[in-house]
Amino acid sequence: MELFVNRETELQVIDNAFQTLLDKTRLLRTPIIEFSGVGGIGKTSLLKQVEERCNEKKLQYLWVDVGRDPARVDDEIITQTRKYIPVHEDEEKQSPILATRALLQQGPVVLLLDSVDTANKEQQEKLVSLLRNLIDHEKFFVILTSQKLLPFDQERSVARKLSTFSLKSFNRKHCESYLIKQNIPIDTELRDLVFEWTRGYPLAMNIMTQALNDGIDPRTDEGRDEMLNLLMDKVIDQGVLANTQADERDNYRALLQLLAIPRRFNLPIMQDLIEKFIPHLRRERSMAYFGLPGELNATTNVVNWNFARAGYCVDEPIRSLFLLLLKMQHLDNYLAIHSFLAQLNQRLAGEQPGFDRVRYTRECLYHIACSAQETDIAQQLEEGMQLMLQESLENFQQFTEEFAQDQELKEALGDYLIKVQSIIAAHIESLNNDDHKDSRYA
Repeated sequence: MELFVNRETELQVIDNAFQTLLDKTRLLRTPIIEFSGVGGIGKTSLLKQVEERCNEKKLQYLWVDVGRDPARVDDEIITQTRKYIPVHEDEEKQSPILATRALLQQGPVVLLLDSVDTANKEQQEKLVSLLRNLIDHEKFFVILTSQKLLPFDQERSVARKLSTFSLKSFNRKHCESYLIKQNIPIDTELRDLVFEWTRGYPLAMNIMTQALNDGIDPRTDEGRDEMLNLLMDKVIDQGVLANTQADERDNYRALLQLLAIPRRFNLPIMQDLIEKFIPHLRRERSMAYFGLPGELNATTNVVNWNFARAGYCVDEPIRSLFLLLLKMQHLDNYLAIHSFLAQLNQRLAGEQPGFDRVRYTRECLYHIACSAQETDIAQQLEEGMQLMLQESLENFQQFTEEFAQDQELKEALGDYLIKVQSIIAAHIESLNNDDHKDSRYA
């Protein structure tokens, strides 16, 4: 059996849906579930767990790997239905919709569609048509997986019945559970190193544990270089960049590596980074950068707009790996890019008041923490906070709330977290004292 840990939340959603499917008196509220996430995050493994549950509950299910052959999805659905319904000669040209409806007459049906985003536009339209024609049946349940959320907004009848879940990397606890289940004799130091390097990304963890089993020790110089090269080759080159042309791969790799350093970027930040650090890839005009994020995402599926961060982001598991590779292999460049971004975000914070200043200040502090020398970091953090200390009470409160929830920033600050917290506390005390004085003389 394939190793499987975590995903309790997602599986609980599935279990609840199955209970409803098997209850003749209840109806599913959201009969379509989409699990999205970067390649190697565990989407197919999750579907295999769903398949086991279907067998346990004796539910009819159809599993279609869209990525294997998108053009044959219709045929595959018809073929899958024949596991449950005998084939008659007059049904040879049956459509997937009719075949599934026939199956629904026997009882609930679970449709598992893996790697749906690999289908082209025409094939996705066929899938949407299938869902539109079947989704009103009270015992039809669909689970999709994709690297990026599919644009169902044009088909309201489907979109309103869809729930989406984004799969994340393992936390430390689940990472340790996974490593224990691997039955590979590695000590606590190596387990910590696996989590530190992979940040719980299942694909990278598999590569590291296999390499450890093969005798590669990343604590040695030779073993470290070999392990890093394996991660670059198997995750980045064979995974993220698999659809790039050979003569373009180096350029895409360089762009992703650079754009993975900021936690968020917009078009001006992207342009400044490229023209500073990979000038041979600069574009002739500023307008020419507008299509680059879409171009990167169309090819790699790892660059997306993040509404919470109000900017483009490289997907977190891939970003973490690029950060590791650059830091371990090209430390000077790693520090230089962070330093550049610290200064850039500080300048932008000065130019953009209000909530934009809140955002740029947080990013400035993050890049200071990742780039400054030990002797300079306290002073730089104080300078990075100065503009925020001049903001209105409302905006400063917004900053303190976002800072308190920003675990990545607090982790990057390390021992200097107390320094920033003390600056915040002192300013809040000052504001309270001013309010007290104002009330006395009112």
